[in-house]
Amino acid sequence: MDDFTLVGARPQAAPPQHATEPWHKDLPIVSILLLALIVLGCLLCDVFLTKDSGYMDLRHCSAAPNREFLFGTDTMGRDIFSMIWSGGRLSLFIGICATLLSTAIAVFFGSLSGCPLSGSGCAGEKLDAFFMRVNEIFISIPNLLLIVLLQAILGKASALSLSIVIGLTSWMSIAKVVRTEVRVLR
Repeated sequence: MDDFTLVGARPQAAPPQHATEPWHKDLPIVSILLLALIVLGCLLCDVFLTKDSGYMDLRHCSAAPNREFLFGTDTMGRDIFSMIWSGGRLSLFIGICATLLSTAIAVFFGSLSGCPLSGSGCAGEKLDAFFMRVNEIFISIPNLLLIVLLQAILGKASALSLSIVIGLTSWMSIAKVVRTEVRVLR
C-alpha cells in the first residue's frame, strides 16, 4: 500500500561526491600523442634527417629499405624517408595557411551577411540575401576548376600561392555556418 502513495514523488538525490575519475578518461590519449609526434617530426625533420630529400643518389636507385635508407629510395635515388617528413612539413604549412585564410574570409563574410547593417530595416535583409546568393554561386562552381583558374592567374605555383588559392576557394560553407550562428545570437 505504501508503494501507491509514492507514485509521482521524485527520489531524493544523493549529495554530489567528488569524482575521482581521471581528467583524461574520455580523451583518445594514444591518438593525440601519435598525432603530436608526427607533427613534431614534420616540424623538426631537419634535426634528425641525415639525407637531403631532393638529393639524387644515382648509385642507390630503387634501393630496398636498409640501414642507410630506412624506407628505401625511389627510381632516381632520393631517400623516401626524408621525402615523407619534408613533404609532411610542407603539407602542414599549406594546410594551416589555407585554413587561416578561409576562416578569416568566412567569419568576415558570414558576420556581415548575418547581421543587418541598418537595424531591423529592409536594407539588412536585402544585403543578407545578396551575400547568400553570391555564396551559393561560389558553392555551385566546382572547387577544382576554381583552384586551377586561380592558380593560373597567380602564375608559378609555390607553397604560399597554393595556400592562398585553397583558402580563397574553401570559405563558403564555413560562412554559411557563421551566418547562421550570428543570426541565432542576434
